[in-house]
Amino acid sequence: MKNTIAKTAAILMAFCAIMGGCRNQSGPESHDNGSAETGTHVHEHESHDHEGHDHEHEGHSHDSHEGHDHEHEGHNHGIEEASHEHHDGEIEISHGRQRELGIEVSPATAGEFSGIIKVTGQIEPATGDEATVVARSAGTVSLASLSEGSQVQKGGRIATISSKGLGGGDQLAKAKIAYETAKKEYERDLQLNKDDIVSESHLDQSKLAYEQAKAEYDALGGDAAASSDGITVVSPLGGYITGILVDNGSFVETGTPIATVSQNRRLRIRADVPERYFKELQSVHDANFRTAGSDEVWSVSGLGGKVVSKGKSSGGGYIPVTFEFGNRGEIVSGSYADIFLKTSERSNCITVPVEALVEDQGVISVFIRHEPECFVKREVKTGQTDGSRTVILQGVNEGDEVVVKGAMSVKLSSVSAVPAGHTHNH
Repeated sequence: MKNTIAKTAAILMAFCAIMGGCRNQSGPESHDNGSAETGTHVHEHESHDHEGHDHEHEGHSHDSHEGHDHEHEGHNHGIEEASHEHHDGEIEISHGRQRELGIEVSPATAGEFSGIIKVTGQIEPATGDEATVVARSAGTVSLASLSEGSQVQKGGRIATISSKGLGGGDQLAKAKIAYETAKKEYERDLQLNKDDIVSESHLDQSKLAYEQAKAEYDALGGDAAASSDGITVVSPLGGYITGILVDNGSFVETGTPIATVSQNRRLRIRADVPERYFKELQSVHDANFRTAGSDEVWSVSGLGGKVVSKGKSSGGGYIPVTFEFGNRGEIVSGSYADIFLKTSERSNCITVPVEALVEDQGVISVFIRHEPECFVKREVKTGQTDGSRTVILQGVNEGDEVVVKGAMSVKLSSVSAVPAGHTHNH
């Protein structure tokens, strides 16, 4: 019996020891969350779950956050590289690439610049440089194979006018008969006068009839105009057909304009100046102009031209100012133009070529090179322009190396440059 009680006590002590060990393992949770064994047991399971959850969260933090931090490290690295290449808006373009793009730089300098009055006007032929070809007789027109812009030689055929089949018959044939008859009469009377057979007064009448018949025949073109098709109309000068004024096969009266021909060697440009600029017209000495549809800017003085007239009165609110200049064959008479009248000179003006300016949403800028392969964009305030160069009021200092050719290429290079590290999606 004693042995049985001793064994039972030993078993109870062992069980308590085991239970105490369990409590010691989960002691903090049990101590914090109450003394009820049931509650403690539940909490132990919850604690176990949380520990597992925390373990997964820690793993998540390791895999996700560390990986994300790694991505951002790469991202930051790209930004550092971009900042190195594009610090303060810098645009890096290698020397070789600059040559490929045709980028040219020139230092800004201060100099003289004329005041500008921008107006519109029209190109006209110079006096004596254009002729209108007219019909020499009434008849039906047969135009030569010409069109506007065609070249024609002096004496070249423009058209043929035929009066055959019309009332009155062939005028050239009739004029020729009258001329040849009057010529024979006059030559006979001249011989008879030498023999004192006809009087001086009769000879004078005979001479007058001959001269009148000759004038009529010559007016129709004479022998040069005679052809089987009718009267040939020819160009009085060499040049270009600038206008065909009748339809082929139409009937015309004597003196009807058929075509215009221009030598195109000298031209005029007439500027229509608003009358509010009347006081400034006295100082107008030169002009630049740009024809419609063209980017080419011409200088009147550069073409050997000059001012030929300035209006003294206003017609319809405008005063005409006319320049005359030589034509290189690239300017078409009759075309309209933007004209930049040059007035008095102004000193100490910084100017840049028009093509150096770039515009972005109404903001005008230029590109400045401050290192051999590095450019920066700088906003400027502009003044007057003569179509070729523009005054810079603010933004460019004397000596700044301004991109004067290829500014648009520099702009596109700045837009297309993608900094490193920006290829991944956020």
